[in-house]
Amino acid sequence: MAGPAGLEGALAALPEAKRELARLMLAARRPVPAHPAPRSGAGPVPPTALQTRLWRRERTHPAVATGSHALRLTGPLDPRRLDRALTGVLYRHEALRTRLVRSTADQPRLHVDEEPVLRLTRADLTGFTPQAAAERTALQLTESASTVLDLETGRTSAFRLLRTAPDEHVLVLASHLAVFDGWSSGVFLADLAAGYREGPEILTPPELQFPDYADWQHRWLAGPDGTAELARRRAVFAADPPALRAPGGFERGHLPVRLARGPVEAGLELGAAEGATPFMTLLAALAVVLARRDGRTSVVIGTPAAGRFAAPLEGAVGQYTTVVPIRLDLAGGPAFRELLHRTRTAVADALAHQRLPVDVLFGDGTPPPYNVLFALHNYPAVPLDLPGIEVGQLPGPPARHLELYSPDPAAALACVGLVERDGEIGGTAEYNRHAATPEDVRGLLTGIEEVLDRAVAAPGSPLVTARH
Repeated sequence: MAGPAGLEGALAALPEAKRELARLMLAARRPVPAHPAPRSGAGPVPPTALQTRLWRRERTHPAVATGSHALRLTGPLDPRRLDRALTGVLYRHEALRTRLVRSTADQPRLHVDEEPVLRLTRADLTGFTPQAAAERTALQLTESASTVLDLETGRTSAFRLLRTAPDEHVLVLASHLAVFDGWSSGVFLADLAAGYREGPEILTPPELQFPDYADWQHRWLAGPDGTAELARRRAVFAADPPALRAPGGFERGHLPVRLARGPVEAGLELGAAEGATPFMTLLAALAVVLARRDGRTSVVIGTPAAGRFAAPLEGAVGQYTTVVPIRLDLAGGPAFRELLHRTRTAVADALAHQRLPVDVLFGDGTPPPYNVLFALHNYPAVPLDLPGIEVGQLPGPPARHLELYSPDPAAALACVGLVERDGEIGGTAEYNRHAATPEDVRGLLTGIEEVLDRAVAAPGSPLVTARH
């Protein structure tokens, strides 16, 4: 599942930008009330630009928008209590009761069903040996990740509860990425725990619901402010050539990646001394790698961000993730210190425009001007506080980030998602097998290490951005 990304770290360093962005969004969305109901113009609302793309793609690629999440629950679990809590969470969040309805003009509209439908299957594996039960659990996790969900019917979530031992269960959630992002995982689990502990009655609706946001996005894009901002942003990227589509199209590949600790630690210290967050420092180094690769003095890198730039959106389940294109200028061969300052400015500029969907910005049939996406995730684990039950997270299936984040996956090379934990930075890279090899992707990481190593040794020396 997608989650809050590196720009959230940048937001922490730029609180004034976050506050201003929230003010701008709420001001532009004047028809949206402060609370989710009643909405202005009750009834179905247009989906977001990202939802429309996923809806169209799943017509030819079933299960392409399915994400999966699994928890191991050790202790005396009360299944009926869990059922009630799950139903309560579905009732609390309109996104989990939303389906797409086609209008007479064949335009999709979001319709919120009044009552939730809990789709939960159970399997008792206690009659198998521990090894056989583990194998069957792994099979269930694989099957969950390939569950065919459907926006039009409203089948956007499906649960499995596996009993693997007398006091051990595995809870598996399959969710449609059009209504559930990485941030939603934390919201969902916190609500589930509260509903299990205290009863579903305490799960009151959040201040804003996802359809409120979808309605705002449609109105803002159609209004004068959205139209003007779209024109300005398209002008910014007008000189940047679109990424090339791979001749073979798109085929997903995954590999684990890790940054060497020594060069990275020293590089991040250099960045911090210049007021740059770890995300900004790594982004600047990656920009040098890509500039050398492409023989250019400017590069555009896409980065996924949580997209919850207004505080009332933080407590709602939904697909708010956005991709922010960041244009980095390396003209004149700046020293790394100078590039860090340029990167800070570029990130701040990108944040100020993250409300503009990338599907609209680059949605004219031409690929976006970037083929590499980069994220440094910094979200903490969400504790699931269930009385008398120990909760552990099971490894999930490989991500489908490129098809979620890229308007044209065939024009994407890789999405590198890193996590900073216990002094180590590593994660997973998803790549297009028709555009890159594992060695190409690893080369991006080793290139970052090399740039940081040289920057630490000579932070005032001009960068070499030409091919070599």
